[in-house]
Amino acid sequence: MTTSARQRVAAFWDAHVEMWLSGGDPLPPPLDCWFDSYKGNGSGKPTRHGFPEPYHGDLLGLEQTPRMVVLGLNPGEYRQKFQSRDGIFAKEIKEEYGSYSRWQTTCPYNRAPWTLPDQMGKNRYYEARLQFTRRWLQEPDADHGDLLIFECYPWHSKAITAPMCPPREVIEEYVWEPIAELPVRDVFAFGRPWDGVAQALRLPLTAKLGSGGTEYGSTVTGRAVRIYSLPSGQRLVTEWHPGSAGPPSAPETEILRNALLRTATGGPSTPRPRAGASGASVPASAERP
Repeated sequence: MTTSARQRVAAFWDAHVEMWLSGGDPLPPPLDCWFDSYKGNGSGKPTRHGFPEPYHGDLLGLEQTPRMVVLGLNPGEYRQKFQSRDGIFAKEIKEEYGSYSRWQTTCPYNRAPWTLPDQMGKNRYYEARLQFTRRWLQEPDADHGDLLIFECYPWHSKAITAPMCPPREVIEEYVWEPIAELPVRDVFAFGRPWDGVAQALRLPLTAKLGSGGTEYGSTVTGRAVRIYSLPSGQRLVTEWHPGSAGPPSAPETEILRNALLRTATGGPSTPRPRAGASGASVPASAERP
């Protein structure tokens, strides 16, 4: 039976995280060139003290297939209590769930113990993207099973202090190919740094909306939208405005939806039906509040 890209990528990361949790710290190809592709220093220096986190959500569709894909820069600040080899999440993976892919179906960063008041508390980063998912799908009861987040760079750092220029072939194999199998037309990336990543990956730019491009009706000063074509024919939608790396509000989401409908070349920019049971310093608060 043919192995899908999602199965292949999940199996790769399951094996790598299992090896790391067992005490190893290998960087076999292509992880070596991926790790070296970001040269952050100071608060932006990446660490391998915590396990890598390449995606968040039900990649395999073990419980339900994701209908929204959002891109992040990296998993944010390393938290020893949770992400070290003897941390809370490491023990969950080893002792309760058995694999990174199965553990990720539980939405670990939006449940206890992470969200407890005496631990990390409410995850504003994740909640904002879940709310955007509900608005975009027009389903108030959409949950974490509908949302899949891929990271551009799977290792932790407190901030982003250098350009992210991941190898194109690595992102193609470990990000674009699994996304191509999902029932989404548009993939979203919030915050201006992702526009730089898209350019570094040499993705074809197909439309410029808002600031520096065609007016599309946004009421937010400086809001910009850049639409790139992915190898699959899906679209990468990068969006930002000054002072924010988060998703647009409910009214602005509808304006964006209408704009993407007008710029679509292969049909409406709407979610497909539910499938069965998958330079400057950027502070951590911009990516992982």
